[in-house]
Amino acid sequence: MYRALPSAFLRSALFSASRSAQAQNAKVLAGDQSPLVAGKEIATFQNVTLIFSGYELCQFDRQVYATCLDYYRERPLAPEESTHHIPTSFYEFAKRMDGSYSLDSHNAIRASLLRLSFAQMQLRFNQRNIEVPKLLTVSFAHGKAGEGDFKGSDILLLQITESVAELFGPGAWTAVDKETLGYGGLVGWLASFYASHLGPKWLPVEGLYKLSGYESHMRNFKASLVRALNKLKHEKTPSCSQVSTYHFSKDGNTLMVIRKAWGDKLNAK
Repeated sequence: MYRALPSAFLRSALFSASRSAQAQNAKVLAGDQSPLVAGKEIATFQNVTLIFSGYELCQFDRQVYATCLDYYRERPLAPEESTHHIPTSFYEFAKRMDGSYSLDSHNAIRASLLRLSFAQMQLRFNQRNIEVPKLLTVSFAHGKAGEGDFKGSDILLLQITESVAELFGPGAWTAVDKETLGYGGLVGWLASFYASHLGPKWLPVEGLYKLSGYESHMRNFKASLVRALNKLKHEKTPSCSQVSTYHFSKDGNTLMVIRKAWGDKLNAK
């Protein structure tokens, strides 16, 4: 019911709340590399530096990547330069991810896997430098982009190498509820961000704006933030991700969020 992801990813704009990445699906599927960025510094939390190259990523990519990692739940990551890949079908992948398969989900998953396969990054935190030359490698055994005859039985071959393991050190990763991973936009980003913390704390609203990768102007962010938090307060939200309450400071510039999973720890620092 849970998927593990590096906390550094969840506390940054790497998997942003923006939906513009998915708007590029047709370009990615067609092999258009014009949206690629190189050496871009991603907004991060506290003393983490993240330099990214590749297609910009979104919340859906976070869900897809968590599913890819889940294939390695009971097996070791592949050694560097290994030719071993994990075979699966698009139907099986979609079922493992969120339980449904369709032509639209097939195309979305394929585009996301291609985006993730281009992702390269360098991270620095805790006086350590970590190079991740590839988040994953993927190849498709059947079907070509543009053919229009994709099927659930089409095979994809996944590989995640040992370089990613350095991101899962002690206290450096977060278990995120599978249902929560399916949330998109700002709701999904907030749920994952706060899941990576052990308790509440006052945080600047402007800082959350930058970390989330919110694509509209800052003046629109607070209203979107309130709507997203109210959705996370809903009784149908999984208890591990549900927000009990939240408070803005008197000047409205800082925010404290309290998750149900934490209890009412009002003695936040």
